[in-house]
Amino acid sequence: MQADVRELSKFYQSRLGLMAKQCISRRLDSLWPNMADMDVLSLGYGVEFAESWQGKTRRLVCAMPAHQGAQQWPGSGLVQTTLIDPLETPFADNCFDRILAIHFLEEVSDPLQSLIEITRSLVAGGRLVVVVSHRIGLWSASSKTPFGHGRSFSLFQLTNLLEQAGLRRTARTQALFAPPVDRLASASSLAAWERTGEIFWPFFGGVLLVEAEKVRIIDPRKKIPLPVFCPESR
Repeated sequence: MQADVRELSKFYQSRLGLMAKQCISRRLDSLWPNMADMDVLSLGYGVEFAESWQGKTRRLVCAMPAHQGAQQWPGSGLVQTTLIDPLETPFADNCFDRILAIHFLEEVSDPLQSLIEITRSLVAGGRLVVVVSHRIGLWSASSKTPFGHGRSFSLFQLTNLLEQAGLRRTARTQALFAPPVDRLASASSLAAWERTGEIFWPFFGGVLLVEAEKVRIIDPRKKIPLPVFCPESR
């Protein structure tokens, strides 16, 4: 069963949620160190990570699937969240420099169509980061966290989907090497688990973070008519 927006918000206020936010944010900051003067979109439940970009970007929108629900964000000032249909987004072509998708692909009915919509909205050379539950990680096997709901992905599966949607993988990393256990969610143990995991089992993180660049926009499921030579009769 999918976690709705209230459950996601509650999770990120818990010890495990704060640990997940810290680990994932560290990786995002490494991938995207400078967001100045960019148009940025988060898809799914990205408000926890968009906080650090507020005031730095040219435009920042947090879009949440209608079946998940949306929350008002930020708490004061102009609202920057909206509800969307993940298979038919309302955004114009070529309008975002950066898109973050988190708690998104695991639950959509057609991941490829969603990625095609994302590709359409990215500018040429724009970048997407997808954060998904890792199929062989411990977090995908635990229903205590949102990463244990919906489908999970292997790196091969996710890379293949991105390529079909017209995106080229440019970087990949992992996070959440610690098991999803409350007593391990402390600053000291978190740092130790992440360092140890990166060194000794770098392919078994709880979540995958994959960055991809827009290179083309072709829907592979649409049949393209081929020209046929028909000589005139004599």
